[in-house]
Amino acid sequence: MTDPLDCLWPLMESPAGTVRAHGVARWPDGVRDRLREFGFVVTAGDSSRVLCPECRTHSEEVFACESARGTRLFISCPDHIRVQVAHEDRALWRVDHGSVVPALASTLRVTGKVSELSRQRCWRLGRTNLNGEHRDVLFARGLTWNDADTIRGAITSARKPIVFVPMDKPTERYWTGRVPPVIALDQVAVLTEAGIEIDPLEITAAIQDAETMTAHESVHVSADQFALMIRRQIKAEHRTELTDAVYLAAYRQHGSVRKAAEYLSQQTGAEVTKDKVHQAVKRAGGAAEVLNAESSESVVRPVASQSRDKKGKPLICSQTPAEE
Repeated sequence: MTDPLDCLWPLMESPAGTVRAHGVARWPDGVRDRLREFGFVVTAGDSSRVLCPECRTHSEEVFACESARGTRLFISCPDHIRVQVAHEDRALWRVDHGSVVPALASTLRVTGKVSELSRQRCWRLGRTNLNGEHRDVLFARGLTWNDADTIRGAITSARKPIVFVPMDKPTERYWTGRVPPVIALDQVAVLTEAGIEIDPLEITAAIQDAETMTAHESVHVSADQFALMIRRQIKAEHRTELTDAVYLAAYRQHGSVRKAAEYLSQQTGAEVTKDKVHQAVKRAGGAAEVLNAESSESVVRPVASQSRDKKGKPLICSQTPAEE
C-alpha cells in the first residue's frame, strides 16, 4: 500500500511546486484525499493547458464554447479535431507549506516557534537538546537545485543545525564547512491517522551516522540503533558498501574483525569480509588506536525497550527510552 507521503515528497522537491490534474490522477486511490484531509495539498487555480483525455500524449490550450446548454470547455486535437474536457481536468494542485512545516515541528516535538528563513525554501522548526547541546532543527527543500547556494547561509548560520529534507540530499561539496546531519523524510516518515509519524530511533541513528562520518569519533548508540543505522544507510544509498564508521563500531562492539564481519553480514544480508573490517581499522590507525578511542560510555549496548514515547518527549534525543 502506497504511503501518501510518497507522493508528497517529490512534489515538495519540484521547483514548479504544482502538479496538474492528470498527474494527480496517476496517484494511487485515496492518496489525494488523504493529503487534502491534512491540508498538505490544496488547489492552486486552473491550468490553461490540459492533457488530451483521448490521446494522453499532448497538452493543449483550453477554450470555451457558449451554447444553450451553457459553457463547455474544449481543446484541439490533431486526431479528434476537438475534445471536450471537464472543469476538474484544469485543476492545479500544490503543497501547502503552511500545513506541512508546522506538522513536522509538532511531530518532532521541538521547542520554540516555527520561522521561515528563506521564502518557501527553508524553515526553522524549533530547537532540541542533543547530548547537552541546544541545536536548531531545520527543514529545507531544493538543496540540489541550481540555486541551492542561495539558502546555504540560512542553514549554516543556525546553531549546530540538524536538517530535514523531503528526499534529495546535497553532496558534501555543497557545504563550505562542517557538514550537518541531513535526514531525508522519505526514508523515516509515514502518514498515520494521527498525521506524520517518524521513528525516533531512525532519527537518532541518522544523526549519529552523519556526525560519526564527519567527526570520525565514537558515538553513543544502542545495539538496535546501530542495526537501524546500517539498514538506513543501505536503504538510502542503495548500496551494500558500508562506511568506516560502521565497520569501526562493529569492531569495537565485537572485539575482532571476524566477529564484526559476521555481524555486519547478518545485518546487511550481504557478505562482509574480514578484510573490509581490517582495512577500516587500519585506516583509523590500527586496533589499539580504535579501541583506545572508545570511552566507557560509547560502547554499543543492548536496550531493554525501544517503545515510542507519545506523551510529548522530544523525538530527537541523546538517550534511548530505557536509559532515562
